[in-house]
Amino acid sequence: MAQGACGVLEEISADDLSESMRTIASSMGPWKSGSFRFVKKLEEAARNHGRVDMMESEGKTPHLVAVKRMPNSWIRSGPEEFADMHPHECENPWRNIGMLAELKKKGYSATCELLGVFCDEAHTYAVTTLATGGDLFSWCENRPHPTPDREAEMLPLVAQTFSAVEWLHALGIAHRDLSLENLLLTGSRSTVPQTVKLIDFGMAHIGRVCPPVASLSPGKPSYQAPELHLRREYDGFQADSFALGVVVYAMAVGNYPWTSTKPGRSRIFDWVSCHGIRRYFQRSDITKFFSPALIELMAELLLLMPSERIGLVKTRSTSSQESQRTVWDCKWLSAPATQGKWRAVSSTSVSTMATETESDAEEAVTGCPASGEVLCAI
Repeated sequence: MAQGACGVLEEISADDLSESMRTIASSMGPWKSGSFRFVKKLEEAARNHGRVDMMESEGKTPHLVAVKRMPNSWIRSGPEEFADMHPHECENPWRNIGMLAELKKKGYSATCELLGVFCDEAHTYAVTTLATGGDLFSWCENRPHPTPDREAEMLPLVAQTFSAVEWLHALGIAHRDLSLENLLLTGSRSTVPQTVKLIDFGMAHIGRVCPPVASLSPGKPSYQAPELHLRREYDGFQADSFALGVVVYAMAVGNYPWTSTKPGRSRIFDWVSCHGIRRYFQRSDITKFFSPALIELMAELLLLMPSERIGLVKTRSTSSQESQRTVWDCKWLSAPATQGKWRAVSSTSVSTMATETESDAEEAVTGCPASGEVLCAI
């Protein structure tokens, strides 16, 4: 449970999400191509077999929007038909659409607002507000090498990212696909700082404890917490924390720390699994450029054992009366001025949701150390 500007936040329920998905599917309006003018393609939406375009709405007050176009042969007529046709698919476009609708009801402002869903004979179109500043992947590409002022640039963006995910967790949602590409920026590069928007809830899960991962794992290989590969239920909030550790590392260093967390896929991660993440952060290229406080934050997010990993919301283990430390307790983010400016909610109450899973007791050791792997450059 968490405190927001209007008091205690009420979690999103599975029934609410299902109702939103069904309502939107049954009330889609016709896509009128003359209502929007194509500006440029933004990106492929590969897992949804479509694309995202920047378009300008026509009318007295035209404005830029983002339009995700998906073939009807993929998205089908609604969430029930999609589930029947794709029972093992990890990413569900209807879940993303329904989640945007539910988040809007909850006053969640850390995402791009859903403006409407339309369809024609061939495609379904989800229209949202446009984040004009690109994504954090592009932010990293424009800053390929660490500089002395890197931490100062990162701080407001990282704090906003943590706030967006903390708010999501307080609503009872695990994102499960956090990445540089799913964190967008509004405002121009000259606007300092830009505003962070969290997107793409197609893999999100209602509830903290997530089911065992099937053949298609949620998230991208570099960001997946090691416990996902144990094929047991896992703590979705702690898996999100691990992914955020990869996000912060990539923003700081300009590289991903490893290409995959699956055993045997990355020599670097196999080495970390044997020797620990803190030893990995003793490298001179890390200690030379970054403060001990930032290094400690990254290390605590990337701990291999989910029960030891720092989180976003305060929780209490059933075996202890002590609340889990959160990122806001870390020195790098603990200044009242930082939290007062960038933190949207405060998870001062202890979550009533279960925090222990089968994977908590599993060692994520994957083998002997290896060397020679080239870091995956951004």
